[in-house]
Amino acid sequence: MDGNFHHRHRQSASTSPPFYDLAYFLPKHQVDAIGTHIEKQRKTPPKAHKALVPDEAIDSCESSYEATDGKKQKASMDSFDDTGVMALICCHDIPLFFANIDSPGEQQKYAMVLLAHLFTLLPSQATVVSLYDVGCVLDRSISLVSVLEVF
Repeated sequence: MDGNFHHRHRQSASTSPPFYDLAYFLPKHQVDAIGTHIEKQRKTPPKAHKALVPDEAIDSCESSYEATDGKKQKASMDSFDDTGVMALICCHDIPLFFANIDSPGEQQKYAMVLLAHLFTLLPSQATVVSLYDVGCVLDRSISLVSVLEVF
């Protein structure tokens, strides 16, 4: 999964008449619900867990990626209502689901909502491997189990 900031939607373009079902785009309210849950979890004391990667390595990784910087905008929020698209793609390069990026940076809520939605469609014993350029930061900061509670 990854975000792409080349696919944007201008506010001035308004909306077009619906001519297809948005089955592959997750609704904004679903993305926002995960974002609200993540913010709530950040306000609680962190749960102890054994990290596979040392904190120093993750801190270094986090500071080297623009995607982790929520303050850095890749597109002007003034003229676009959607500044990019986050996609979850299978190992055969087939897109599974998308989420419109409508806030600065590639926030964790986009990756988490895509994964959480995928898990709602899989058997509970399924094993999933996810590749993401800032996955180490994502792994350290939020538990997918807690995000699945939102669904």
